[in-house]
Amino acid sequence: MQVHSGPLVRGAVALDPGTALPPEWDAWAEEPAHQVVLTEDDTVVGAVHVALVSAEEAWLEGVRVRADRQGQGIGRRLVAEAEALARRYGAGVARTAVPVHEYAAQAVAERAGYRPVTRAQVRETRLGAGPIDVPYDAHVRPAHPEEAAAIARRLQGGETLRAWAGLTPLGWRFRTLLVPMVKGLARDGRVLRTGEPAGPVEGAALFALHRDAAVVCLVDGPPSHVAAMLGVVAERARAHQVHRLVVFTPEGLPLPRLDGEWTPHPWCPDGLLIVSKEL
Repeated sequence: MQVHSGPLVRGAVALDPGTALPPEWDAWAEEPAHQVVLTEDDTVVGAVHVALVSAEEAWLEGVRVRADRQGQGIGRRLVAEAEALARRYGAGVARTAVPVHEYAAQAVAERAGYRPVTRAQVRETRLGAGPIDVPYDAHVRPAHPEEAAAIARRLQGGETLRAWAGLTPLGWRFRTLLVPMVKGLARDGRVLRTGEPAGPVEGAALFALHRDAAVVCLVDGPPSHVAAMLGVVAERARAHQVHRLVVFTPEGLPLPRLDGEWTPHPWCPDGLLIVSKEL
């Protein structure tokens, strides 16, 4: 059995990822990934993606094994090879997300030494053509890059990051919230803040606009501020002809109604379990 690894070609996979990855993983990915492939007699029998989400953190995703080769230890071999690749790039920790209802995948992760660190919900709603009916009781504006440190402190002391053990998602990948990350997102116009212009940061949201959805990766603040920030993201989405809003949240966090009901993402209807391992 041979191992091959290299940069992942966007949209190309060695095996059908339908049962291993959410349908939008490619569109929402924030960093390029490497693909580790196992072959036997020139036939691909398994593959996994490895993304370096920071200088010291790796994200594993999309472990998939040919149906006729499952139960033969190929999944464990793939994880081990992915971890070795991550260590070569300097990562000291690896994480992955498993849908809560995928008990078999959780068992594989546990046998490989991964332990739960947090859980998250992924909820979405459709945006209609009419007015967004949310109370704009907070002053919302785009954050400036020089505010990154203050925004990071506000988020790090908030309910969301406490529930997520200090991790935040970009796309589907969770990583430690760092000031340079916030500064880069603010420079790209992807951070909103609330509070008076000369006052402290009272709330903040990190988001991205994609062709298929507006994705709010992290939002924290008083309920009225959260509603106002989601309303601003929704208006921006519709201005770009995007009519789907997705929000990553801790379990049990209420979301203000915009146009329709919030529904769970079909890939993880019961939420995501984030597991982690020291390398």
